Amino acid sequence: MNTTLFDLLWQLKHELERQGADKIDMPKFIDDVEYRRRLLKAANAKALNPAFRQILPELLSGNPLEITRQVAAVPRTREPQQARQVHSLETGRKGPGLFSGGILVLILLAFAVAVVELTSDSVVSDLIASAGLKPGSSVQSTEVSGTTPTPSAPAPKAPVETQVAVAALTSSEQEVDTLFRLHGSNTIGEALAPALLKAYWLQQGADNIRVEQQESEVEHDVLFQLPGEKALQRVELKAHGSSTGFKGLHARQADLAMASRRIKGKEIERLAPIYGDLSSVRTEHIVGMDGLAIIVNPRNPISSLNTEQLAKLFAGQISNWKQLGGADVPVSIYSRDENSGTWDSFRSMVLKKHGVKLSPKARRYESSMELSDRVSQEPGAIGFIGLPYVLRAKALAVADEEGALPVFPTTFTISTEDYPLTRRLYMYEPMTLALNSPAHDFINFVTSEEGQEIVRKTGFISQNIQRIQPVLSEELPKEYLELVQGDSRLSLNFRFNSGTFDLDNKAQRDLQRVIRFFEQHPGQRAFLIGFSDSTGNAEHNRRLSLKRAEVVRDQLLSRGINVADVHGLGSLAPVASNATPAGRERNRRVEVWIRDTAGRGVASAR
Repeated sequence: MNTTLFDLLWQLKHELERQGADKIDMPKFIDDVEYRRRLLKAANAKALNPAFRQILPELLSGNPLEITRQVAAVPRTREPQQARQVHSLETGRKGPGLFSGGILVLILLAFAVAVVELTSDSVVSDLIASAGLKPGSSVQSTEVSGTTPTPSAPAPKAPVETQVAVAALTSSEQEVDTLFRLHGSNTIGEALAPALLKAYWLQQGADNIRVEQQESEVEHDVLFQLPGEKALQRVELKAHGSSTGFKGLHARQADLAMASRRIKGKEIERLAPIYGDLSSVRTEHIVGMDGLAIIVNPRNPISSLNTEQLAKLFAGQISNWKQLGGADVPVSIYSRDENSGTWDSFRSMVLKKHGVKLSPKARRYESSMELSDRVSQEPGAIGFIGLPYVLRAKALAVADEEGALPVFPTTFTISTEDYPLTRRLYMYEPMTLALNSPAHDFINFVTSEEGQEIVRKTGFISQNIQRIQPVLSEELPKEYLELVQGDSRLSLNFRFNSGTFDLDNKAQRDLQRVIRFFEQHPGQRAFLIGFSDSTGNAEHNRRLSLKRAEVVRDQLLSRGINVADVHGLGSLAPVASNATPAGRERNRRVEVWIRDTAGRGVASAR
């Protein structure tokens, strides 16, 4: 089966990142041969699929890439599944099972040989040689395992010592311990979870950490060796969509669940008898923040839309871009699949809000990268995607309602949840999980400063606090602008459980992050601004907003953080529509500002 060179390059990018490369700039990878060569020099060329190795000479040649030409596609192959030993996280007992270590040993040896060969100064010739190619040769697309070298391309002979070592090792068996199983969101599981797992186990002293794809594109094993452990260690990663994480927990086939939307009430009820309350602060962990980007083809002249226009587009009620002032081009709709938390979020924030359903003509995709790739190539396409997967497509600014200020998805507007299509990314940890288990320790790493830095490097929005002096629109209320003029804002908002003055789970953890910020920046003076929704009269809303600011102030004061002033501005400066429960909840917030100590004084709270 064939594909385009462009599509194969996207798959190669994903494979190189799994091997440990930093996030690859795809346009630069295509256009800049020196950038390409640096990345390929650091790669394990011999571990690459033959379909990737066949294009190495072209990638290293320095000639412009013909990205539309046809090449052999990566074959979908898998070795027979063998028994693996599994830890029970609740009891610590091991399940039965061993599998042959011969194939793993061969992979390790191939990796070692490739590393030695890649240290040569002659980048092009050594890379091609390390992949088992001669300059100018090509590789047929064949199965990775179980193939026999053809007479025209004999496999290079290993040294006698290596052959003896392999013969001895392949006659033995190596135990594999499964430490935990992580199932759920593709948004998290496609790139973020592998990066977090690799960083965590590297911190624990693991060697030879690698991510191996399984039968499905969204299923991987993270394999590594721990000091003092004879068995190969394994973490199972399956990313078929948020709902599958909760289904996996219920079937006891998963130990942690990933979700790009909050757990639903019916899921809480179903799992509570087994795992306890999964909506509590002990079990619900925010991994990072993500903006649900609306993407179109880069040549589309439209730059912003409101959520009502988006609903009509995705419902098929707007069928041509000229209806919105764009070109005379039919609209093509791209959507994530039914299992996806990205789909759940979009359906809730856009379609349900405006009482419409997704058009039956929409094309559905399980992979975020594939959807983004397709939208970037089709002139009339529109889709929705997690922010890190915008890639070569164009992201639009979004307004929550007609007449509202469109907000572009940026690190700051997503951190503060001011962007209308912001969402939180979650991991859920059962109450029954042992506190000394690897899964619990991994969760602690994910929410730490170090883990959040990995979140940032992967392209999502870290919860580590930044101090920013935002550019404020002149359309904001005059009272608000006068209050914050010349001051800086922290990259978070405190929000509350619905209908209460109780801080939500994220806000409770953010208190610790704010404390760390002020410990690292002594002498700073904070002031808080509370807001409400527009329900009720204006004076009542001001009192409610001030009460919210005072709740946050009291929490900070009890932890030794000095708060200079608190203010309540009622329903001024909404960040969401007050017409929906979700919008009203987002408007009930408290902003944290840092006073310019050289600046003017400000009257105390109203």
